[in-house]
Amino acid sequence: MASTTMRRRRRSRYHAFPVRVSVRRVAAALAAVLVGIVGIYAFRTVMGISHLTGSSPGEVLGCLTKVKCDSALAGTTQRINIALYGYGGSGHDGAYLTDSIMVVSIQPQSDGQPARVAEISVPRDWYVPIDAGNGHTGYGRINEAYADGMNQGPISAPQYKGDPHGGGKIADANLSNLLGIHIDHFVGVDFHAFQAAVDAVGGVDVNVANTFTDNQYPHGECDQGDCAVMTVHFNAGPQHMDGARALIFSRSRHAYDNPAEGTDFARSKRQQLVLQALKAKVLSVGGIGHLPDLLGALGDHVITDLSFQDDSAIYDLIKGTDSKNFEHISIDDSNYLYACGYPARCSAAYLYARDRSYASLHHYINNSFPSNDALRERAPITVADGSGYGQDGSGRWSKLLGMVGFTASDGGAGRTTATTRVIDNSGGRDSKTAQWLASYFGTSVERPQASGTSGPAAAPAGSGVTVILGQDEERSFNGNPQRGSGGGPGGFGSPLTGSTSSTPTSRRATPRPSVAPTAPPAPTLPPTPTACPLVLKCQ
Repeated sequence: MASTTMRRRRRSRYHAFPVRVSVRRVAAALAAVLVGIVGIYAFRTVMGISHLTGSSPGEVLGCLTKVKCDSALAGTTQRINIALYGYGGSGHDGAYLTDSIMVVSIQPQSDGQPARVAEISVPRDWYVPIDAGNGHTGYGRINEAYADGMNQGPISAPQYKGDPHGGGKIADANLSNLLGIHIDHFVGVDFHAFQAAVDAVGGVDVNVANTFTDNQYPHGECDQGDCAVMTVHFNAGPQHMDGARALIFSRSRHAYDNPAEGTDFARSKRQQLVLQALKAKVLSVGGIGHLPDLLGALGDHVITDLSFQDDSAIYDLIKGTDSKNFEHISIDDSNYLYACGYPARCSAAYLYARDRSYASLHHYINNSFPSNDALRERAPITVADGSGYGQDGSGRWSKLLGMVGFTASDGGAGRTTATTRVIDNSGGRDSKTAQWLASYFGTSVERPQASGTSGPAAAPAGSGVTVILGQDEERSFNGNPQRGSGGGPGGFGSPLTGSTSSTPTSRRATPRPSVAPTAPPAPTLPPTPTACPLVLKCQ
């Protein structure tokens, strides 16, 4: 009987894995790869943060995992002020002269709402006394202060020799004196970090406000033998910028075809645009993947006294704050400063303070977060100039009020008045706004008079609030010793460190002058050097 042999089918060489386990093995392999990627990402992120902030890897992990993250800033209700300094760094002319100075001020809210944030831009050309912190004081641009602390400026600060935080310590102290608020922390960033950070996230998208051409942009660095200039051009409209282009956009100081863009003030606004675009890119889904590269790019090019624990606490305070609601305050020659009149009256293009005591600026900065109740009214505010001085006080104050969140318009010149008046024309609807303004200007709220009365006080109900600036305000703004505030430190400009009150600090009304001046007295110029120090770029 013929036997039959059952032959086992040979497995195909094309099925390398048994069908019953292939999916499981593939999933396990993918999981292993994913864990590896996440592990590398996490390791690079932790080490990058540790190197950048000086916190140990263990402290960074403790914060990231919420196991332990101690910071004096956690849960605070006090105002926090952080100074940001941008400078050229090694290989650049004037390595630590700060081309960019900004204070980020954070006011936590006690009602559970997200913190409020103000970005205060300070012009580099502001000519001020600089205290070296060792009994020596000299005059110079505020952008020298950081260099002085790094012992690379005209004023020596040997007590900080070898201290990488010396620049921040000197600059913070002098900035505190000028603004009337305590600077709690600082971050110093050089050009390399700025450019590398933008490149690390794949570039940024910026909407350029105005077309301009700079035909004097530095081609290189004079310290390296390249003092040539080149021409750069930007068209208005949305643009994608890499790091090099974003740096040029932020540094450009000249514009022969659009003079308004050739100022330090315009440059500060451009820097704010780039920083906002960078923040948006980092926080986007795609940007988070670039975080290790970003941290690596910053590396040794950032100096800060903020620990990662502090950074985490600040993030928790502002994470719910929409950047669209940030206040943008610019200290410039349309408000508290004026150009010195170079070259006729001073040796370089300096900016001087109208009020040499800085008290009027202190008052404004200390009250830069108006009460939420007043802002929620969205009251239309009309500012009229009743000083009789013809110095466009109404235009100035409509902009100043707008920068802190109010809706204000320029009402032009009005009837001359000795003291400032605040008139509530809303029938009580905008009473919080009127009360805040009255407290700020040191006066009381007026209500509309009977029908037939002329002037702003007779405006119909529902038309918001009118502020009529008096001669007292103009004198106070210009630092006239006759003002009722006392004329110096310790008056209404005394810093309110940590204050969270929604009621502004008030100043006393100025007594009616016997003879009203026709114009405010010209501010006295501070001493200027006979020759510009070599460390400064005077032209």
